[in-house]
Amino acid sequence: MMWRGVLTSLLVSGVASLPQAVSAHPHIWIDSYYQINLAQPVVKTLNAHWTFDLFSSMDMLIAFDTNADGKLEGQEKAEAAQAMTNLAQYGYFLKIEVDDEPIKPDLVTITDLDVKDQQLTVDLGISLPDAVDLRDHPLRLGFGDSENYFALVIPDDGLIQLTGILAETCTPTPAKADAFYMEGWVDVTCDP
Repeated sequence: MMWRGVLTSLLVSGVASLPQAVSAHPHIWIDSYYQINLAQPVVKTLNAHWTFDLFSSMDMLIAFDTNADGKLEGQEKAEAAQAMTNLAQYGYFLKIEVDDEPIKPDLVTITDLDVKDQQLTVDLGISLPDAVDLRDHPLRLGFGDSENYFALVIPDDGLIQLTGILAETCTPTPAKADAFYMEGWVDVTCDP
């Protein structure tokens, strides 16, 4: 299988649809970061944003842009978003820890899917199982695909964007990742 169709195959059929040779290294690159709105130092929800590489984005457009206008709108967007939910089996590549313990989100939803500058963007809404008070418990965030089909890349602006009235009182601290399939972590804490 050539690179074309790798993303579509993963989204429609999963990893089992790929020949063994494809699994040797990543074929899909995604710039990935988290966004937290800090109206208070307690976090229950956050967002993730992905921007797919140009080649994978074109693959998705070929598969879902039925009128070939370079956009995903209406039913096209709905079908592409539905296909993207297949990544739930990989936990959407989210790596989240509280007090150095991995946690699994209660809910991850695709809140938007778009094409900007010919690249597919996906926004995820994430609901944590319990609210995290960042004054007492560090929240560690990262992305990674242990199967190594996707390379989740930290963009130049960093792994986290903090917004809201308390954004300046909270500290994002980059941390090294030991896992080969992760570029890094960010630890988020807020002043007491």
